Amino acid sequence: MEKFLIISHVLCGGTVLTLGLIQMFNRKGGKNHILLGKIYVAAMWWICLSAWSIIFFYRFSAFLMVIAVLTFHSSFVGIRVLRRKKVGSEKWYDWAVSIVTSLFGIGIIIYGIHLFLNTPNTILAFLCGLFGFFTLLNGFQDLRFFIQKPELEKHWWLRQHIGAMGGSYIAAITAFAVQNPNLFMPGSSYQWLLWVLPGVIGTPLISLAGKKWDKKVQTKPII
Repeated sequence: MEKFLIISHVLCGGTVLTLGLIQMFNRKGGKNHILLGKIYVAAMWWICLSAWSIIFFYRFSAFLMVIAVLTFHSSFVGIRVLRRKKVGSEKWYDWAVSIVTSLFGIGIIIYGIHLFLNTPNTILAFLCGLFGFFTLLNGFQDLRFFIQKPELEKHWWLRQHIGAMGGSYIAAITAFAVQNPNLFMPGSSYQWLLWVLPGVIGTPLISLAGKKWDKKVQTKPII
């Protein structure tokens, strides 16, 4: 069973990396975009499920755990926002995912503090604190949105969709890079940068893409 989980995890990882790249250039809202998006999300969710199964039943990995939570949350929000375009239309499971994500972020931060105080692994402690903070932030922002129900522009969900799906792709790239450090930084003592570089590079690009499509949809609806 463990072998099946690992092989399927790797295959779905390759699928996500390939489809995510294709989706960047696909016409938004088209049949191909929708179909490939569904396959992307299904593969992403299996990646998360298989990762959790490996963690709980075979071997613990803080890396797999934090990436699995981040990728699931981002892909979940990315697909759900298309079904709750009306502010206030969230369901109980939207709340549940956001609450669990927030609690997990708090847990990773606490784990990072533990590592910092009781082990010499300060780099891992820093990474746990960093990823824990952003995990908590993602979940907390959802909860604040659900509670406050702010007044937003007509196509607010488009930018959130692009941001969330882009975020899930960054997490997938991070996972691939961290699992294969010698492909990118062979023998380097700075391989820990592979944890943060995908986010540092990808986040501004996603923001620009969101603004671009937001402007387009204001003049000519795309989705």
